[in-house]
Amino acid sequence: MDFSKLDRSELIGVVSGVLLAISLFLPWYSLGGDVVRDEEADWVCGVGSDSCTAWGTFPILKWLLMLAAAAPLILSWIVIRGHHLTWPRGELTAIAGLTALVLIGFNGFVDKPSANDIAVSLSWGYFLALLASIGIFIAGGFRAVESGGGGARRKPPATF
Repeated sequence: MDFSKLDRSELIGVVSGVLLAISLFLPWYSLGGDVVRDEEADWVCGVGSDSCTAWGTFPILKWLLMLAAAAPLILSWIVIRGHHLTWPRGELTAIAGLTALVLIGFNGFVDKPSANDIAVSLSWGYFLALLASIGIFIAGGFRAVESGGGGARRKPPATF
């Protein structure tokens, strides 16, 4: 195990992965306090609760985001151990970061978790998760380019 093989991109990826995992337990959505909530469906985060975490809101997405948060740690393990891969190192981490970015963006800007859309706004934990997924994507992309990615060694189709 050679920790000197770790580059700045892996360290940024690990920090971003840890931040993404932590952000799942921070408030992602907040409810406006000046709105009258007379139906139980109006309390998106639970009756009497004014903020929601991703961990409590999303039954499946939380596990997908935890996998995306683990991707930079797995990449660092591969780099430290010197494993040989059939694809550029970091490529799968970049894909995991981009997937997390799309899923987080969709659940914040397109489809907020509210049946009646009553004053649900994004909170600071959401933006931390968005930033962390961008960090994972960039860190994986830089590692993929550094390890010979980008199609530089590929042959065109039907060449022998």
